[in-house]
Amino acid sequence: PDAELTQRELAAAVAEAIDRLPSRCREIFLLSREGGLTYFEIAQTLGLSVKTVETQMGRALRALRLAVERLG
Repeated sequence: PDAELTQRELAAAVAEAIDRLPSRCREIFLLSREGGLTYFEIAQTLGLSVKTVETQMGRALRALRLAVERLG
């Protein structure tokens, strides 16, 4: 039961952190993680540079990491 609660808390924290991301950052993150696109493919799809995609993914991952650290 404790592990199940922790799993639910973690999932909720991650979902909330994703929802809080700025819209473009969230879009890039979801295209990568849920859409399975590469950074190059995301850049082509959104008309961005690969460097911009890398920067936005870094921001998204940092925000998620902080959200998970707050649980611990």
